Amino acid sequence: CGGYVSVESPELAKKSSNSVIENAKAQGAEMIITACPLCKYNLVKNGADIPVVYFTELLADALGVKEDTDGK
Repeated sequence: CGGYVSVESPELAKKSSNSVIENAKAQGAEMIITACPLCKYNLVKNGADIPVVYFTELLADALGVKEDTDGK
């Protein structure tokens, strides 16, 4: 995804992220699940046109845990 190189070389990070996105789509992926929040950030920032989800978000959804948006 470009990892920490996004700070030093945004173009290299964009190239890496685009490669991940295009490879996922070529294999028929409908969503990308990441184990790294930085990967999610880079993939979303660099224009993923399929959903990118951090695995803990998916786990929380599967367990029925909802984010408290009321601030309670």
